[in-house]
Amino acid sequence: MSICTTKEEKVNQFLALLQDPEIKPVLNLYLENFLATSELKILKRLAALEQVLGLNNMDLSEEDELTIPEQLSLLAERIDNITEPVISQDPIKPVVDTNPKTTLEHKASALVEHLKTNVKPRNGEIFLNTREIIQFLKYEITEAYRLKDIQNPRQAKKDIVEKAKKMFSDLISLDKKKYGNRDIRIVYKPKNDNIIPNRMGTYIRS
Repeated sequence: MSICTTKEEKVNQFLALLQDPEIKPVLNLYLENFLATSELKILKRLAALEQVLGLNNMDLSEEDELTIPEQLSLLAERIDNITEPVISQDPIKPVVDTNPKTTLEHKASALVEHLKTNVKPRNGEIFLNTREIIQFLKYEITEAYRLKDIQNPRQAKKDIVEKAKKMFSDLISLDKKKYGNRDIRIVYKPKNDNIIPNRMGTYIRS
């Protein structure tokens, strides 16, 4: 038996032994025993890693299985493609119910309708003063809603015009006369109606 004198000869002889069918099973057994008994706990660490990554039930025969980096890349792409919902910046407007239900609401609705349809413009405005409002509520409104035997008609008028302003805020406004006893008037000023009274007291559209 010849003695190896060089490192290269030793390596070549070792590699030749690895290919020997009688030596290979012994070497495999040695390596498996080393992995199982190593203080580094290599097999336990591999098992724990597979459990965390979800690879413990992986079929090694499948070639189309996505890798973890590929799955993360796909997930990131899907997140980037998500379209954020468009949030309107317009303020939320309260919904006002203009359908009269109570007696006060019926009176207010009738007053506004009378102002819109029966009152002619004066000095560029359509309005009713306190006397005219009370006149309408006492004698011209539907009889069932007329003011009868009321000790304080001005207070009743105030309640009705305030309810009208609340129900029809886009059509009317309340203001005081610029002279005299400065009574509250109800004025027809629709915000979305481009109507301009002319000097003849009729209307033209702008």
